[in-house]
Amino acid sequence: MSELLEEIKSQSLALRETLNYIMNDGKPQFLIVKDFIKKGGINKLIFTGMGSSYISTYLPYYILNQYGITTEIRDSGEFLFNLFPEKKKDIFKNTGIIIISQSGESGEIRELLRKINSIDDTPLTIGITNDPDSYLASMTELQILMNFDKEVSVTSKSYVCTLLLLYVMAKTIIGEFFTNESEHEKIDQLITEVDVLMNDKASLNKIWKDLIDSFGYNMNFIEILSRGSSMVTAHQAALNCKEIAKVYSEASSISTFRHGGIECLNDNTTIILITSDNKNLQLNTKFLDNLINNWKCKKVLHITNQNFNNKLEKIHKNSRIIVYRHNIIDNYLAPIMEIIILQLLFYKIAEKRGIKPGSFYFTKKITDDL
Repeated sequence: MSELLEEIKSQSLALRETLNYIMNDGKPQFLIVKDFIKKGGINKLIFTGMGSSYISTYLPYYILNQYGITTEIRDSGEFLFNLFPEKKKDIFKNTGIIIISQSGESGEIRELLRKINSIDDTPLTIGITNDPDSYLASMTELQILMNFDKEVSVTSKSYVCTLLLLYVMAKTIIGEFFTNESEHEKIDQLITEVDVLMNDKASLNKIWKDLIDSFGYNMNFIEILSRGSSMVTAHQAALNCKEIAKVYSEASSISTFRHGGIECLNDNTTIILITSDNKNLQLNTKFLDNLINNWKCKKVLHITNQNFNNKLEKIHKNSRIIVYRHNIIDNYLAPIMEIIILQLLFYKIAEKRGIKPGSFYFTKKITDDL
């Protein structure tokens, strides 16, 4: 078994260990963060990271803004070089900056922390890292430790565990975690579903055989579309598709895709569509209808947790649409299942294309260069 596949298949165990850590040794960290934000008068949060760590910040961004908490997300490189204020540095007053890095040693993260800590009125800094001895852990006021085994291949288990940590962090800030038993039950169900997927041959074959046979693997480009909280999946899937299968891919909201993207549709266009809630499913109905009946495409893989009404059932009977349903109903937890499904798909696409899945050609796991 390759290192990447071994790490992909270990994700149910990694998620279980992360949940156990959250509910026990890690619990005080989340409650301290909540108290600091509440009692310190923090009225704005900025989440920042690089690569998958940056993409993971979309999840708390969607959760917290829905609850009226002003939240921004920033690529740490852009934050460092182009978005850091040179004049009015009191702009970070009453702001909490949450910096995410598995290693805690990325070049952009180190330099960004130096800049933040040089401000006279230093904002609250919270480091989320897997290394308690890292630069990030030592240079932030508060820390949440990831507490999972290090990866050696393309990001998989570290990403889904980070999503789980950020879900819990956001839900703790708004007062819905550690006070609501149903939250723990939803996560427990998610992990059970992931475990079944990884260990049931029929479930794996549904992706590795049925999906591959109908979706294909000889594509040059994949458009990955979504709305709402599943945008976190779209962006990570585009990254994973490039790193694992070496197929160029682009993530876009459907709203943005309608402004320009649809002009590039043709008979070879391959699309992955991700829908995790009923509101956005209804918004996507007209898009899917146009895509099949008025525009052009080759294949659409629709990953969803939703049931279809009669109109959508009729649209999905078209041979160009393939549906993959999963059972994670909560639209903020669904991205964990969605990306695991796509990791498995991209792994098999790479194999079919004669590529060693998860091998790096021109980069490495931790990027020190700026």
